[in-house]
Amino acid sequence: MNRTSLLKCLRIPVLLLVAFFSVASSSSALNLAAVEGRWTPPDSAVPITMWGFIPDPGSCPGAPVAWNVGPLQTGTSGANLTINLRNCLSEPVSIVIPGQNTILTPQTITDGQGRVRVRAFTNEAAPGGTASYTWNNIKAGTFLYQSGSNPAKQVHMGLYGSLVVGKYSEATKDVLLLFSEIDPALHGTPASATPLNYKPKYFLINGKAYSSGQPIPVVNGNTQVNKNLLIRFANAGLMSHTPVLQGPHMTIIAEDGNRYPYARKQYSVLLAAGKTLDAIWRPVKSGTYALYDRSLSLSSNGAPGGGMLVYLDIKPFPWVLFTAPITSGGAIR
Repeated sequence: MNRTSLLKCLRIPVLLLVAFFSVASSSSALNLAAVEGRWTPPDSAVPITMWGFIPDPGSCPGAPVAWNVGPLQTGTSGANLTINLRNCLSEPVSIVIPGQNTILTPQTITDGQGRVRVRAFTNEAAPGGTASYTWNNIKAGTFLYQSGSNPAKQVHMGLYGSLVVGKYSEATKDVLLLFSEIDPALHGTPASATPLNYKPKYFLINGKAYSSGQPIPVVNGNTQVNKNLLIRFANAGLMSHTPVLQGPHMTIIAEDGNRYPYARKQYSVLLAAGKTLDAIWRPVKSGTYALYDRSLSLSSNGAPGGGMLVYLDIKPFPWVLFTAPITSGGAIR
């Protein structure tokens, strides 16, 4: 074999090797800010004080913003992910992604009895300051990102959002359903908020609480009948919920970003606090399908007929009817 032929034979493996390392070393950076917000419940005009993540505007807002769950973040499997955080709140804040590997640097305090206790799972952004967090070689799946500082308080105050990484070969379309709750009693004075007497009054899916007399929220999965839809379930609340889909069963394929060796066919799932689940659903008829919490978080501030209830919208198959060609000047030969 001459030198030219040898180089041709080696060319493809070398190019593949370069491409592999290019993908493996790719990275993305996200910029978030932790800010104070206001959430207006469906049955009252009196807003509730919340904390939340928003895309970093470059400086702290001068007034509370309208609260919603943190913006959906996307990542690439095997790549690196960096989140830069600006803290516009009155106490230190951090970000963790349960299920993704990284090096944590716990922050401790000494309490009144001289005990050293963990205040945060990792390094924090001081009030008015910034911090940066990196995860290498992130794995595929559905995850929550949330505050790692005093999480029993700060996560309930609203510092949470979702991260989706990669795609599943079984489905080309996906939809996210993020469950959470609000106990107004803990939000009047955030400095003293504690979940010890936790009694949520509002139950949310994707940051919205359905209330009786209002249109039921419709979640559009942009899918059609006889097409697989990936439903990504995530629970940022402090309570367990049991989403059930009124219709065909789901096939549960992953939990907390870990693929099951054998999928499970179920009509409902147990979604514990802090958990994520991925399910494949294949509707056979078009229309709206009810998805609700079988644990009966179906009230809004004590009034029945609200809470964790949404419709999944499924489009009919786009049939194309055959029509004879329009001709002029006689028949086509």
